[in-house]
Amino acid sequence: MDQPIVAQYKPYRIDVEEGETYLWCSCGLSKSQPFCDKSHVGTDFKPLRFQVTESRTLLFCGCKHTRGQPLCDGSHNDLTEEYAGDDRSLEELLSLTEEVAFDPSGRAMLDGDCYVQKPASLNWVPEGGLQVAPLITGDDNAKNLGQYYARLSGGNSEPRRYPGSEVVLFGMSGRGEVRISGRPFGIEAQSGVHIRADESFEVSCDSGEELSFLVTVCPGHSEAEILAAPLENFAEDYPERAFSCDDSKRNSMADRFYQVLIGEDTGSAEVSQFIGEVPKSKAAPHRHLYEEAIVILSACGTMWTETRRAPVETGDIIFLPAEQEHSLECTEDSGMVLAGHFYPSGEPNINY
Repeated sequence: MDQPIVAQYKPYRIDVEEGETYLWCSCGLSKSQPFCDKSHVGTDFKPLRFQVTESRTLLFCGCKHTRGQPLCDGSHNDLTEEYAGDDRSLEELLSLTEEVAFDPSGRAMLDGDCYVQKPASLNWVPEGGLQVAPLITGDDNAKNLGQYYARLSGGNSEPRRYPGSEVVLFGMSGRGEVRISGRPFGIEAQSGVHIRADESFEVSCDSGEELSFLVTVCPGHSEAEILAAPLENFAEDYPERAFSCDDSKRNSMADRFYQVLIGEDTGSAEVSQFIGEVPKSKAAPHRHLYEEAIVILSACGTMWTETRRAPVETGDIIFLPAEQEHSLECTEDSGMVLAGHFYPSGEPNINY
């Protein structure tokens, strides 16, 4: 036995206690997964001792191929040629769910505070030289993630900051410049810009142009503070703040792909931003430990939760509370492109 046995492809969700020590099964033979029951005796495998420093929920690897033992790092997605799909028939799925209508605000409410938002129905208000519309706030039962749509029709915005929170911008259309505590960075469609906690930023674009972008704030309870002048507190430890799509940096999840634009490796402690590509398919229902916002960049499909479903199309925004069961389906042969933001920072390929 030179390779571990796959106990299950998805990880095990376990609530661990501070100060406790756990023995993670590395061989896959244990009948007490994900923990050791001494079934490894007689093999070259040994359990991994894992001591917990704080009480929390963790996802322990079930496929036994993780590079981050004992916790899941998404390696199970690379053990099959196709991403795990939903094997139920369309007839069965339709019988289990109801299609939800969009209300006058452009929102379709699904299970567990999950919803789909149409951008055409947003309520725009002026704010420091920008037009801003809320997408996800504490009023929507978001715990740690806030998101806003913003647009600028030529000229410059006033400087602003979100005290105590990290901010990530994602370009939706147009081209412009973001000045972070005095440092200039470009922004365009499908690119990201990272503003560290307590730094200021201002946005500009050429006269006659319109720039639109998403503003994601983590923790999301912080509100914009419009400043009389930009701050001079640019954090030098991560000087690169603008990130664009790069095929050489994308990662595979079976027949799906994603690229993390902003995350732990770029200096973000609170929020990750990624772009993903999904083929025509319906993912098996799954959950994430993180709170997430998704924007559909191209294609149509359906967002499914336990008992409800709603159609989605290019431009729609989806809010997913932490641990909400869901499945995003792409119904177009060309596949779907989406962008996601989630809290806390990590990898988007980890689910259970």
